[in-house]
Amino acid sequence: MERITILYESNREAVFGYFLRMTGNWEEAAELTQETFYQACLSLYRFKGEASLKTWLFSIARNVYLKFIREKGKRKEMIREGPFLENRPAPGPPDPSAEALILKEERERIRKGLARLPEKDRTIIILKEFQGFSYEEVATILGQTVNWARVNFFRAKKRLGEACREQEDDDE
Repeated sequence: MERITILYESNREAVFGYFLRMTGNWEEAAELTQETFYQACLSLYRFKGEASLKTWLFSIARNVYLKFIREKGKRKEMIREGPFLENRPAPGPPDPSAEALILKEERERIRKGLARLPEKDRTIIILKEFQGFSYEEVATILGQTVNWARVNFFRAKKRLGEACREQEDDDE
């Protein structure tokens, strides 16, 4: 029981943040987080230590998310306004300076660009950039090779840049 408590306490915010970025919805993120830890409790006896506990947990989270999409018939949903980039350093108190406005615009541009990407691209970018996983951990979570993770991360970042540019063109 202590192992489960430690797993939960040390990873709940990261798992919730992953789901919040994937769904853009607080309630769905909370529900998926709960389901992830429930599945982890049921499967903890099968954990063999081949990867870190966090990597193993995010593999479960990814499967929970994929099941959620299948069951709900959801497609990539527009990520709503909100704490999407909350793990990024906060700009401090509201400041009308040009820097604060640029940071806000950049966050919005990234949020809209990510919303245009396929689920696979969003997932790899969120795991690598926002959750801080290494290529090896991303590969394990997604059940792929390290080379696959590197190549697909590069491609996803390129598609994100294109999506952000398209979004800017649409906004004009």
